[in-house]
Amino acid sequence: MKYLIAVMALLLVILIASLWVGHGSYPAKWQLEKEIAEIKASNEKQTDLNRQIRAELEDAQSGNDAVEERARSELGMIRSQETFYEVILDTRDEQQPLPKVKAANDTETVRELLPSQ
Repeated sequence: MKYLIAVMALLLVILIASLWVGHGSYPAKWQLEKEIAEIKASNEKQTDLNRQIRAELEDAQSGNDAVEERARSELGMIRSQETFYEVILDTRDEQQPLPKVKAANDTETVRELLPSQ
């Protein structure tokens, strides 16, 4: 009977130890859950990026508005009747925080704005 109790106690210790050490243990399970959470977060970011790219693609295929917007932001496109103002902040002199304004436009529109002499 003593041997049976000793064997049962030894099996109980081995089973409890297997819960904390080795394959399928609690630490291994926690590590896998952490990796799953990281992968889900990465998948969510990629899904959002895919949605954004898909929306840009649909905009580009549907009309010229997206093309014009991209040309304005990336290539600096200006239409013939528009005036472009570039604000350049002078960071060397902090006593005068007023920006310098530089206007760029076609010469005909500039002549229309100037008073005739």
